[in-house]
Amino acid sequence: MNVASDQRDRLGHALVAIRRDWDRLGTRLKCLDHDVKTDCSRLTLRLHYPALRDASATVEELIEVIRRFIPHFCLPRQQIAELYAKKDELDAFDFHAELSELNGRALDLFMRAQDATGRSGEAGELLLYLLTEWILEAPQIVAKMSLKTNRDMPVHGSDGIHVRYVPATRQLLLYTGEAKMHGSVSDAIRAAIASISDALTPTKIKHEISLVRRDLDLSGLPGPARDLLLGYLNPMDERSNQRVDAITCLLGFDFSGYAELGGVDDAEAAFCELATRQLRKASAAFAKALSEAGLSNQTVELFLLPLPSVKQFRKIFLEALGQRQA
Repeated sequence: MNVASDQRDRLGHALVAIRRDWDRLGTRLKCLDHDVKTDCSRLTLRLHYPALRDASATVEELIEVIRRFIPHFCLPRQQIAELYAKKDELDAFDFHAELSELNGRALDLFMRAQDATGRSGEAGELLLYLLTEWILEAPQIVAKMSLKTNRDMPVHGSDGIHVRYVPATRQLLLYTGEAKMHGSVSDAIRAAIASISDALTPTKIKHEISLVRRDLDLSGLPGPARDLLLGYLNPMDERSNQRVDAITCLLGFDFSGYAELGGVDDAEAAFCELATRQLRKASAAFAKALSEAGLSNQTVELFLLPLPSVKQFRKIFLEALGQRQA
C-alpha cells in the first residue's frame, strides 16, 4: 500500500473511531424490508416506522428515546467528549451537575433554534441526524444548532453535515441533510426537492464547506485525520475530485395505513404490505420530481417516515420537552 492510500485509510479509521453505537434505536424505529427501485440509480430508498405494539404505532416511546440524544445532536462532539474525559476526576455530585448543565444547554439551543428559524421541524432534523449516524454510519462533523441561534452567523442551507469515507473507492461522502415533515407526502416531496435544489448550488456547497473548515476542530477527529479530511474540501488538492456531495433526506408524513390494522391477525405483516405500496408511490413521485429538477444523477439517501399524524407527533414531541405547540 502506498503512502497516500495509507493516509486515506487512516481517515477512514478515525471516522469509524468517533462513530457511536446506535443499534439500540432498532427497538423503537423499525426498517421496512423491500425491493422497490426507481429510475434514479443513485437514489437509495428506505422506510422506517415506529415499532408496533398491539397494532398501534408506539410514537410516545419513540419520542421518549430520541429526545435523549438532543445533546449529541446539538453540541459539538468535542464538548461532550471533554466532559466524559474528566469523569474520573470529579465526584458523583459534581459530574452529575456538569452533565445536567450540558443537557440543559443542549435543550436550550434546540428550542432557541426552533424559535430563531420559525420552524417546527426540529424533531425531523433530530431523526435525520440519528438515521444518518446509525444507518449510513456517517458521523456528524458540524453541529448546527448553535449556529442557528447566533444572529451574527445566519445559517442557510442543510439541517446537518455528516461524512463517510469509502475505502474501496477512496471517496469521501459529504452528506448535507434536509428534513421535511408534512401531513401530505406530496407536500413533503415538493418542499424537499426545493430545498435539495437550493442546497446543491455552488454557493450553498461552498457555504457548507466553509462551516466544516471553521468548526472541524470540534468534531472529535485527531489532527492528522482533520488534515486529511480538509484535503477533500480544498479545490487545490487532488483529493477534492474524490469528494461526493450527497444529500440525506427525511420525509415525514401522515399515513392512513395505521388505521387499517385494527382486528388484523398479523398487524406487522399487514402494515409492511401497506407501507410497501406507499413506498412505491412516494418513491416514484420523488424520483420524478428529482428528474424534473435536473437531479436524477444526484446521490440521495431518502428516508421515508410514515406516521399516524405529523401534527400529533410534533405535539407529543414538544410536550416531552416541556413546551406547548402554538
